[in-house]
Amino acid sequence: MGTESKQGFSLAGLLVVMGVVFLFIAVIIPACCNAVANAGLNVVSARGKDIYVSIVSANVERELAGVGSVWSKTQIDEVQCGDDGKPFDDIVNMAFSNAVDYFKVLYDEENAKDPDKWAPYYGFDYSKLAGRGVRTAPSGRLKADYCMWCIAGNVRDEMEAIIPVLVTRNVDCSSLYKDYDGTTETPLRWSEKYDTPYREKGFTIVRKGGAVFTAGAQYTISPVVYQKQSFTTTAEGKAPLVYLTPDGIAYPQ
Repeated sequence: MGTESKQGFSLAGLLVVMGVVFLFIAVIIPACCNAVANAGLNVVSARGKDIYVSIVSANVERELAGVGSVWSKTQIDEVQCGDDGKPFDDIVNMAFSNAVDYFKVLYDEENAKDPDKWAPYYGFDYSKLAGRGVRTAPSGRLKADYCMWCIAGNVRDEMEAIIPVLVTRNVDCSSLYKDYDGTTETPLRWSEKYDTPYREKGFTIVRKGGAVFTAGAQYTISPVVYQKQSFTTTAEGKAPLVYLTPDGIAYPQ
């Protein structure tokens, strides 16, 4: 009488299968995490570029109309007036003490609920200020928690293209330079208040010329940030370059 053979997984076979599965997971999970991280980096970079384009496009349009720049200012060097001699009731004659107040005007938050009056500068919206742990402002009411960007203040046409005009808020903008000799090697410092969007792992800047630079913490050295190019922003009788953080002003060294 024949015996019936029974087939099934042995303990050794089961361990081999589990080892293959764990190896697969160990390979796939880091790749997925890197893909998600890179997607987040790309979103932040794209939004910074969009803000830059909104500002520059508005400036080009306003230059043709004989109206001043919409770059943020901390003081008004010269009040601009219309043909009737009255000062423009416009961003060109406004001074700001933080990035949130500036972006509110760029978005025209005051008139956002009235479609007939609402006129954001060149399509700017609050989604450009959010990303990687920074939520979009609810109900269109912007506060510091919903703004991931610092914006350069008192930018002038003659300033070099290499100067950062938008910087993610996890960077302490006082560690940037207002004048740079092209050789000094110092690291950027991280913000003591804001860690998002990158914590101390990296940063994104948008330069005055429009170039976007996103880098990890190992590239926070000034020659890399400024591509070893010297520049000066100081000019007699002109407001100095500063950075408007979401809730204040940072003075570069």
